[in-house]
Amino acid sequence: MSINKDDFFRDLDSLGYASDDSQHESDLTSLMRHTNTAPAPATELSPGPQMSTISEYQRTHSTISSTLATTKSTAGSQRLAKKQIEGATKRAAVSLQSEQPKCKKRRAPSAHVVPESEQIFKNLKFFFVPNNDISPARRLRIQRSQDYGAAWAQTWSTDITHVIVDKGLDYKEVLKVLTPEQLFADIAIVNQDYVSDCLVFKSILLVTQARFRVDGTPKTSGTDKPAHAMASIKPTGSLQEKQPQRHGRRSVTPSRSEDTRIDQMTPVAIQQEADAASSSQSDQRKPDALDKLILKVKAAGDLPLDEADDEAALDVTIECGSEAESSQKATANPDSKVPTWQKNFACMEKHDGNGLNNNPNARTIDILQKMAVYYERTADNWRTTAYRKAIAALRKQKSKICTKAEALAIPGIGQRLADKIEEIVSTDHLRRLDNINATPEDRALQLFLGVYGAGFAQASKWVAKGYRSLEDLENKAELTANQKIGVERYNDFKQRIPRAEVALHGNIIRAAVHALDPDMEAMVAGSYRRGAADCGDIDILITKSNGTIEYLRTLMIDNVVPKLMEKGFLKASLATTSRGDGPKWHGASALPGTDLWRRIDLLFVPGPEIGAALIYFTGNDIFNRSLRLLARKKGMRLNQHGLYKDVLRGPNQVKLTDGTLLEGQDEKRIFEILGVPWRPPEHRIC
Repeated sequence: MSINKDDFFRDLDSLGYASDDSQHESDLTSLMRHTNTAPAPATELSPGPQMSTISEYQRTHSTISSTLATTKSTAGSQRLAKKQIEGATKRAAVSLQSEQPKCKKRRAPSAHVVPESEQIFKNLKFFFVPNNDISPARRLRIQRSQDYGAAWAQTWSTDITHVIVDKGLDYKEVLKVLTPEQLFADIAIVNQDYVSDCLVFKSILLVTQARFRVDGTPKTSGTDKPAHAMASIKPTGSLQEKQPQRHGRRSVTPSRSEDTRIDQMTPVAIQQEADAASSSQSDQRKPDALDKLILKVKAAGDLPLDEADDEAALDVTIECGSEAESSQKATANPDSKVPTWQKNFACMEKHDGNGLNNNPNARTIDILQKMAVYYERTADNWRTTAYRKAIAALRKQKSKICTKAEALAIPGIGQRLADKIEEIVSTDHLRRLDNINATPEDRALQLFLGVYGAGFAQASKWVAKGYRSLEDLENKAELTANQKIGVERYNDFKQRIPRAEVALHGNIIRAAVHALDPDMEAMVAGSYRRGAADCGDIDILITKSNGTIEYLRTLMIDNVVPKLMEKGFLKASLATTSRGDGPKWHGASALPGTDLWRRIDLLFVPGPEIGAALIYFTGNDIFNRSLRLLARKKGMRLNQHGLYKDVLRGPNQVKLTDGTLLEGQDEKRIFEILGVPWRPPEHRIC
């Protein structure tokens, strides 16, 4: 703004001599004419003149204020002058502000790099689709990824590990900005949920989970395996923000709820096992089924039936289909057509045991079964698993398998087991089995493994100390209370229990329970429920439709067990707790009038869990493993408490969420949800 200083101060001075209102108004009009001048040319907006104008404005405002304070005009004239001068100064200020350059900058997300030990994305490089930070939600995802160690590739490069695709975009949209050669490289193609879910669980999650799958992505793409190796890729230009116009009115910009979703998640996981371990082996020959099995079992460690014992356990005992078939997604709708790969599970077939004697491979199966039992007793879990899988495969054969080549052609049988099968058929025995009891040490080890309360480690220690008999243990070894009972009642516990005797034990428990609560039930499970002619021990489930675990435990431990102890039916208490699968009472019992002790387990099951518990405690273990593996393939989890959905797992199948209960009370309903035909207990002899 340009101001004529001489005219301004001359008119201002005249205000001090105003004698009446009209003269004062005239002078103000003159002053306003000089101060309300037109804006200065653009050349006067340089920093120098601009600062000068501001200084003049400040001096003018000071002079006006001073003049108003000293004027001798009437009160009305002063008020009028003050209002008009204030109006003039406001207009001058607005004019001055309008000449200031306007510049609005977009606020960039603040960086909060976490400590290096918490950078879960360290050494990873992300390429976003679209690959810009225009969207506020995507900008936040990029920033959070960088905070946790990831690098943002703004142009394509060969070291990119993950392609992060916005929700609302499918694989066809991605192909518009990347070439198939790039997308078929060994990289992970995932949707935007992958970043937020990894941050929630502070861990790198499996990219193969259906939750992270981009619609339309081929099975042969990088999403089928973890990203760890890169192919040779030619660089391409940077991506531009894609508009949804050619696809109707669908918006690809995240909604407001998605903007705040970076730290939230609703996990829905469909687990598919990756076989990356086998591809990293230096051996160039194609691994057979047993090799893959061994790699998986070694990676998982123990393979307990109870998921609570080891949530990272990989259940690979039953599946006989190819790895490609087993990795397909399945539907849990029982009314839909059963996928081909699911038909290869042992739980899908009827197993009543009648066909074993007529099986052309019965002799081979019998010897392999003895080897499986031996390795199970010696805690060699992966060999036990390999033998059981081979046995399950041989049971399906309609002709006798005689040669190594024939055995190798069967899925689930590898080189070493094929050699053993050929040896059994040729010689009618197996040298490895014959050598189990070849030395006094071997025979003592097998003897000590039969002592209740002694595992493989303890039995090996007794052998190392020179003990060779039960008398040595009784007289020389330091035994626990349970081990003493195991030695004293060794012969009793080793005997098989006839089916009729198992029923009598069950009747006594049932009568004692009903005497205290008629609504409670006592059901004999285990091999007895499968129709076996004899059993190794007695498993009895104690339940009530609306009973809690606390109620059942209190009634049984404080009332039923003590009374049966007084009557002499229950002989000893061996254990009253177990590892995470609910209260139990383990002990020994004997029918009235006999001194033959039997192993008996009382299992307390709440009513809402009885269906899952019946499956679990009926077995057999191979059938159970098959059901559990099938559930895992469908993104669920099955244990003795129930069938759960929405279970999210991290690396090595570590369970990150418990999931949501689908069914626990109805045994048949669990089969139905899994898409498995109902198998009565007598058809579960795998």
